[in-house]
Amino acid sequence: MALPQVFLDELKQRCDIENVVAGYLPLKRQGRTCKGLCPFHSEKTASMVVYPESQSFYCFGCGAGGDVISFVMRIENLGYIEALKLLAGRVGLDFPEDEREDPSLRVKPMIYEINRAAARFYHDCLMGEGGEAGREYFLSRGLSRKTIVHYGLGYAPPGWDKLRDFLHSKGFSDGQLIQAAVAAQGKNGGCYDVFRNRVIFPIIDLRKNIIGFGGRVLDDSKPKYLNTPDTPVFKKSRNLFSLNFAKGSADGRLILAEGYMDVIAVNQAGFPNVAATLGTALTPEQCRLIATYAKEVIIAYDSDGAGRTATSRAVGLLAEVGVKTRILDMKGAKDPDEFIKKFGAERFKLLLDGAGNVTEYQLSVLKAKYDLDEPDQRGSYLTEASRCLAAVESPIERDIYAGQLAAETGVGKEAILQSVSANRKRQVRQEKKKEWS
Repeated sequence: MALPQVFLDELKQRCDIENVVAGYLPLKRQGRTCKGLCPFHSEKTASMVVYPESQSFYCFGCGAGGDVISFVMRIENLGYIEALKLLAGRVGLDFPEDEREDPSLRVKPMIYEINRAAARFYHDCLMGEGGEAGREYFLSRGLSRKTIVHYGLGYAPPGWDKLRDFLHSKGFSDGQLIQAAVAAQGKNGGCYDVFRNRVIFPIIDLRKNIIGFGGRVLDDSKPKYLNTPDTPVFKKSRNLFSLNFAKGSADGRLILAEGYMDVIAVNQAGFPNVAATLGTALTPEQCRLIATYAKEVIIAYDSDGAGRTATSRAVGLLAEVGVKTRILDMKGAKDPDEFIKKFGAERFKLLLDGAGNVTEYQLSVLKAKYDLDEPDQRGSYLTEASRCLAAVESPIERDIYAGQLAAETGVGKEAILQSVSANRKRQVRQEKKKEWS
């Protein structure tokens, strides 16, 4: 659609690029420009420059650049018209409507409308007659009615056409339901419900739109969890469950859990600053989103092997976007949900406040692998621990940890520090090779 130039000029005048960008990431003033970590690629050194005089930005790392509209389009994953509407709404500027508007621009609003109707249907099914199975599951997991309503939880009843028929009654076609991914194409040309006999977790974005759903089975069916596939409004790799509730944390701290129930249990216990990935491993896109709203992340993944592997990956990705991490050591429980049930919210708060840093976590994981009473295993432990300490930037911290290792193993601190120093030199050489490869 053609928009009046006077509207575009007024919008850009009201939307100062420095203020808009600063709402998404920290900026540091440098003379006439500002610098910050680019949210569009992973980096440790700020390479994105905002130019207030020309109302533009440019990243010298990945080449992203443009005006305030371009920035919002990229960071919010919006089309041009959607970005304009978002900015206009923020500054109270009326958006000029055009009857000739491209029909494709109506796809996302249509999917949002379908998702809202579907969420209401699932919630009503849960709370009404026939929803006993769903209610029993949530109650067995310790959720209160208040929490169920707060998250808009629902229940997809058995059968292939319950939601489909409901949405048909609201005027939506099979094609629209398939496009929204609440229904799938059938062999006979019709469509059928994607979620059946599952409890439902609505997924809500930062603008309070319902963008998708997660569903958990109530029997032994596979898969145990089913998520909405990618649609025009939903990308699993770019969203986090419950970030809409977590983003307002006053202390800039985010608790990162593994799944829906962990998040909801932690929120119910009085900690709303908690979120989780959506059936996938943490992605760089999610880390950049987290960096917009949190300065520190406390990782509360499951304490099993898979959880430790996921924790190690998350630590590296979050470090790349400049977010500090600490890790929960949930002794006596496999996940936050179980810990809160067994020990209560007060103990969980103490656990959060005492969460160890990355180095402490890595050393504890290494220590658990070896029997320190055996000389050869003690040596293997120190070899791995020295490589771990080599990545610690602060010489004071390296000295402290070396002293702890010396006390644990009976090996002199100086010998440990020499090993750490050799590993640091080796790592520096490897990094330089990577830069020139």
